[in-house]
Amino acid sequence: MEIIFTNRLTDIWQSKIEELKRDFPNTKFVTFKDVEHPRAHLETADAVVGGHFSSEEIERAKNLKVIFVPWTGVNMLPWEIIRKKNVIVTNTHANSRAVAERAVALALALTGRIVEYHNDLKVGIWHGFPVGLPENDYWTSLHGRTCTIIGFGNIGKNVAKMMKAFDCQILAFKKRHIDKIPEYANELTFNLETAISKGDIIFITLPLTPETKGMFNENILFNMKDKFLINVSRGEIVDEKALYLSLKNGILAGAAIDTWYQYPADPNIVTLPSKFPIHTFKNVVVSPHIAGVTKENMNSMAQDTLNTIKAYLKSGEILNRVDPDLMY
Repeated sequence: MEIIFTNRLTDIWQSKIEELKRDFPNTKFVTFKDVEHPRAHLETADAVVGGHFSSEEIERAKNLKVIFVPWTGVNMLPWEIIRKKNVIVTNTHANSRAVAERAVALALALTGRIVEYHNDLKVGIWHGFPVGLPENDYWTSLHGRTCTIIGFGNIGKNVAKMMKAFDCQILAFKKRHIDKIPEYANELTFNLETAISKGDIIFITLPLTPETKGMFNENILFNMKDKFLINVSRGEIVDEKALYLSLKNGILAGAAIDTWYQYPADPNIVTLPSKFPIHTFKNVVVSPHIAGVTKENMNSMAQDTLNTIKAYLKSGEILNRVDPDLMY
């Protein structure tokens, strides 16, 4: 058995791989510490750890049986060839609490105008009591609002649980039918337009799939008058141009975004997150796709992946299996 780690490994990962080596001495574990280019060993790999592969790489991996994705999103995998070869894919949902916490923090920053007022006060511009309480300085409290959560999986449920602290009404949107209202939700709908129309704050926590790509299109966004949009899922779920125009034309009350359309090919290259100047609006809070990046969360995701690998090596059991048809 040969398992290749294609992700760059932190000290957290290194210690866990050493544990695997001790527990499974007959399994070969290949990392950047062992070889310069682990992907060069794909032809002989029985399993790989990572989440970014081309169709050619998966085709070349003749012995490949399992892909262990050490995070939640699996949209960067070549699913057509994975299905063709019946390769099993697993992921981890250990980051759900951290991502939910970031979503709530973004909602608080956006509705509370935290970033806007912070930037103004840095240059001596005051708001509120010191300048006579003008109405255009009011911020929006989350208390008692209706929160629509688009995609009520692990992250969505954690968002709902946290928003209950603000006495919010929770409207859960699911794409597929379930028989009862999920825990932490007050209401359930399978209709996107209904979900949007009833919500004051709209959280997007869906996975990116062919079905959800562009779900928030012009028709949806242009009917979101005075609503706040929080996206911690994937940028492509929201149409880029329509998002820009809905903000420019004053339709959305604001947006807080952690996942984007343009990413740096090199960490030393300055890269704006969108080809449109979305980041320039005062009622937009931008975050660099960092919702799951905490020390505790990195450890949790590594440990969860380790547990999945151990279960597979011990008995062939598959934990956290991703449905190849649904892609989550």
